[in-house]
Amino acid sequence: MFQYAVRGHDMKNCPTPKDLAKKIAHYQLNNVQFAMTKSFPDIGDLTTMNPGLGTFFKQTFAAEGIQIALLSCYSNLIHPDLEKREALLTRFERYLAHAKYFGAAMVASETGSVLPEMGYTEENFSDAAFEDLVGVIQRLVAYAEKQQVMVGIEAGLNHPLYSLDRIELLLERVPSAYLGIIFDPTNLITSDDYPMQATITEEAFARFGDSIVCLHLKDYRITDSQLQVVPLGEGCIQYQKILAIVARYKPYCYVVLEGTTDATLPRALALLSACNR
Repeated sequence: MFQYAVRGHDMKNCPTPKDLAKKIAHYQLNNVQFAMTKSFPDIGDLTTMNPGLGTFFKQTFAAEGIQIALLSCYSNLIHPDLEKREALLTRFERYLAHAKYFGAAMVASETGSVLPEMGYTEENFSDAAFEDLVGVIQRLVAYAEKQQVMVGIEAGLNHPLYSLDRIELLLERVPSAYLGIIFDPTNLITSDDYPMQATITEEAFARFGDSIVCLHLKDYRITDSQLQVVPLGEGCIQYQKILAIVARYKPYCYVVLEGTTDATLPRALALLSACNR
């Protein structure tokens, strides 16, 4: 019912791409969200990106039955230093241009922050920050359309894309089939409203489900009024309800486990298997 995936950098002790592919295949998974610079910092950066590199990773993963579902290029897309922002956007565009060699359908990122260090600020909630973001996404999506690769954008409470209303407005302002939403329901809750997580997910799919291209499944505990990420099954995420919603709206959708490492993956997969019965 779902295309489950893990983040490559959540798999530990994988010194080579072949080791990573074999480890993911060991758990009978077929998809990975791949952040090249996090898994293999000595291989991946802007200067080394080339079609042969992408093909190498595609073939190495494919040999173990693994597809690179999402190519991660998480960056501060609205960095306040315009020179640094241009470098980050150019990097994202290079990923878009090379995604086809990796076999990836989309390149993923969060939106970023008006602060260079990505810290909390209410300035992120301003109309000015949102308008800045719209201009950036318009640029990236226009480039993505030429490459026929999707831009996958993930929302979060401390970002200009901080609510369902903002996500819907972004989709209205950038009306393209090449803009997709990576929906992480844990990114949009607080210690006060977390019991409403499934309700928020239902509303999101009802309002803009056509544009949701991936679900992040990130479990959490509430500690001292803060959300603490934990492996799936060790917290209070309403994963059964959330997956039931996804199954109704988007069967076989990518579902990426976030914060669940290889040490805790068997238990998490057993829980997910029970949801498919």
